[in-house]
Amino acid sequence: MSTWFNSVDIYCERLDASFWAEPINAFTNLSFIVAGLFVWRLRTPRSNLMAILMILIGLGSFSFHTFANRLTGLFDVLAIALYLVAFAFLIPKQWSKTSILIQLGSVILLIVSIVLAQLLISPLKTALPWLPPGMYLGAWLALLGYALITQSSNTLAARFLWLAVIVFPFSLLSRQLDMPLCDLIGGSHWLWHLLNGLTLFLSSYGLCTKKDSESQRF
Repeated sequence: MSTWFNSVDIYCERLDASFWAEPINAFTNLSFIVAGLFVWRLRTPRSNLMAILMILIGLGSFSFHTFANRLTGLFDVLAIALYLVAFAFLIPKQWSKTSILIQLGSVILLIVSIVLAQLLISPLKTALPWLPPGMYLGAWLALLGYALITQSSNTLAARFLWLAVIVFPFSLLSRQLDMPLCDLIGGSHWLWHLLNGLTLFLSSYGLCTKKDSESQRF
């Protein structure tokens, strides 16, 4: 069990194992909390859930960039996974036809996208170490699919999803370039937080935007 509390040092900004060794990486997690608060203002069950999950992501990431051990790293990943699954399960609510089977199918689409992305990336990692993890690339591919499907049933919601599709690759790039840019600009992981907060805001807003004048149900 002690290995869960062993210090983790995988970011440019961290130079030792102290709590405040990554001040910029830690404080830029406010982007997730601010994004969550903005989505919370929509005041619907769906938006409240996504807001809470975004705030959890911010807290999980903050804990990982301060305590920096395997346990807080797990908390960080689980918070992101919860958001992805909740989003995948709820996004069919924006489609012209939906049912519990379609919602479960949407979650399966996310999982398959992540697995395929990981299988594609794994053999390329040695030659191209800057490639993102399959979890994130797969999430982007699934988001692209969700935006395409939503376009025909809720164009306003789809606009926010398309914006998220555009922003997310830049977010991923800033995550992957943290160590390559370490000596040049002191890392770029903080920019991942800011752009990813924006990505989650845009995707959540698209998820929660009402279809025309219909009342929104969870």
